[in-house]
Amino acid sequence: MNRIIEHIENSCKNLADNQETFRYKKMILDKMTERADQIAGAGLKDEKVISDMLADEFRDLEAGYEKHKKLRRRKKLLKVGLPVGSLVFLILLLVAFFAVSSATGAWNKSWLIIVGGVFALVIMWLSIAIAKLCTMRRVFHPIARVLIAGCALMFAVFMFLCFLMLMPELLVWPILPAGVIIALLADLAFAFVTKQKLRTISLFVYMPIVSTMLYIIFSAYNIVTWSAGWPIIFIGLAIDVAYIIYIIMSNMKYFTYKQEVEE
Repeated sequence: MNRIIEHIENSCKNLADNQETFRYKKMILDKMTERADQIAGAGLKDEKVISDMLADEFRDLEAGYEKHKKLRRRKKLLKVGLPVGSLVFLILLLVAFFAVSSATGAWNKSWLIIVGGVFALVIMWLSIAIAKLCTMRRVFHPIARVLIAGCALMFAVFMFLCFLMLMPELLVWPILPAGVIIALLADLAFAFVTKQKLRTISLFVYMPIVSTMLYIIFSAYNIVTWSAGWPIIFIGLAIDVAYIIYIIMSNMKYFTYKQEVEE
């Protein structure tokens, strides 16, 4: 840790000594510490070697400070612009709702304007929160996963309400299990892209659920019959088995190498 702090102080010695510089140094320290933990977790324990590697990765800190200041300005603008823009959007939403309802008389359907607008606004704010959480430590990533699933489900509920106005309920309800599929697949994609620790377990749990939801959707829309379509449920289990085989085959080389070393 002392070597990291010393590198930051030496690299930033020409920067002004103010609050903004302190924030920048703190941000760099957090990034370097997290990176050091990753390197140590991979098996390298020599602190001097780790600090040298980090010093090489984080070299031009003064140039990075200028980018940091520009990013901070944008964030300040967003802090003001987003709440004001959201308020203006809600006012326009109400105006549009009353204008359309008064012109068409379809008050029983035009309320979807309000619901759709509010859902869109909430999804936008959730997306901003997800982007912020993804830049933070990995301990916050599970929260981002929940928010991603929430966005997918909100979109599915809105589509359900929209189609409910146009089609009988018996034809519309399968949209909800489709929303569950989207939520699970989005969460799974996030888990693998960000390399979450329990991503493999998530895959094993989600695939049978996804295949069951597909069976329900296909049967509900008469793509297959309820009695003949049940094998679709086993697709998820087949994917799980295939992934297990893939993991075993991928690790066979390590077992082979270990045996050769021991011999």
